[in-house]
Amino acid sequence: MKKIIFILLAVFILVLPGEAKNIWDDFATHVTQDNVRAFTKDLGGLIGSGTYTTGRVLGWGGFQIGPRGTMIFKMSQDKNETDQTALGNREEVGEVFYPWLQADIGMPFRLDGFIRASSYQGMTIAGGGLRWGITRPNEMLGSFQPMLVVSAHSASARDFSATHYNASLVLSMKFKYFVPYIGGGVDYTTLHINQALLAPELSGDNEYAATARATAGLNFKLPSFLDLSLAANYAYYGLGAEASVSLRF
Repeated sequence: MKKIIFILLAVFILVLPGEAKNIWDDFATHVTQDNVRAFTKDLGGLIGSGTYTTGRVLGWGGFQIGPRGTMIFKMSQDKNETDQTALGNREEVGEVFYPWLQADIGMPFRLDGFIRASSYQGMTIAGGGLRWGITRPNEMLGSFQPMLVVSAHSASARDFSATHYNASLVLSMKFKYFVPYIGGGVDYTTLHINQALLAPELSGDNEYAATARATAGLNFKLPSFLDLSLAANYAYYGLGAEASVSLRF
């Protein structure tokens, strides 16, 4: 067990990019009326990613814990279709990555509960949610599992804070060594702006945005009760990615 925990911690450290710059601290110096809505949608898509990585419920007594990460390859352009985002020039900002530590537990009535949290590059996020298996789980090869996922999060950075809600519908298919899954849902985000140097009129205001997000991934069973999940998602920001390694019973 100690060896497995060490592996999970090592993976969590390795997935963190080497650059330690607090990218979210650039918000106050770049946010404007033109880019604040695109940023709110991007943030919602980033927070909502990775809430499901197996496509199936754990079942009563099941337990899962491990690191996972989500990434936006390029932030969205502003409403004038320029490269100026709320974090700076789109090309200079580049990929936006955020890591999580998530724990899941199986409950009665085909329900799973999960909590997740992290603090990275100037932003702290905490939240959780529920997954519900719409039909009774079936472990036969080729069986389908439809699942409903709901979650809520709170995010905080130096110059902004946010609340996030998500609902998704997921469908998976059981194979011997892996489970493919697809899902789609909506992220609803409220962004509260603490400080905006280029647009002082935004300070103290809220921005509201909803955005759709689709996900397609594969979950692999590894030795020693380990799971590996790899997925791509598509939201307002375009293409993104998700990955996780977890210990599962």
